[in-house]
Amino acid sequence: MISLTDPLCVHCEQRPSTTALDLCSVCHAVQSIRVLYLRRRGWTPEWELHLRRLAARAKLRLPLFPREPSSD
Repeated sequence: MISLTDPLCVHCEQRPSTTALDLCSVCHAVQSIRVLYLRRRGWTPEWELHLRRLAARAKLRLPLFPREPSSD
């Protein structure tokens, strides 16, 4: 049974992630999907976390980059 706290597959977002790439076993079995989620050269864990935060905000239809208060 899937818990609400279990991380979901970053590709299909339907099954729990089971691999180091945060893919479920079904998505991980497809080589072309695995290639999408391999760490790109120069990407740090912080950058990946930043991208995941942006994706989460997009799913909630929130602004990706909140406006800063104007200094008028």
